[in-house]
Amino acid sequence: MITLLLLVLGAFWESSMDVLGSGHNFEQSIWKRIADFFDSKGLHFIGHKYWDNRMAWRNKWANGNPLNGPRFLGSNTFLVYLMDGWHLAKAIWLVHLFAALVLYKPITASLIIDFFILISSFGVAHELFFRLLQSKRISNKN
Repeated sequence: MITLLLLVLGAFWESSMDVLGSGHNFEQSIWKRIADFFDSKGLHFIGHKYWDNRMAWRNKWANGNPLNGPRFLGSNTFLVYLMDGWHLAKAIWLVHLFAALVLYKPITASLIIDFFILISSFGVAHELFFRLLQSKRISNKN
């Protein structure tokens, strides 16, 4: 059951990747509200510069330009998860996925039935979180 829980929680982060990776989805999401909040507090490094993928990709490069090389050692490789919201969401999703694999205990007597339970639960959770992250009731309050 811990595997099921980890996959459902991981679905939140995988859904966040889908939202953060698309300008259209980001514009109508709770992540935009979070970025707006931090920008309004003067914390631009965790505002749109971090969460909006259309500009956040520049964070890993010196002066925001790939021609200048990495911003610091690892900023474009093994530490990239620190550089923008999309990569952070991906890292958290992968932690959930790998933990689910390591901690897997059979739910039923059949591996095939377990597989369908797990993948169906992930799919339903992903769809639910994807819709909630873009909820107009949540993200369009001004």
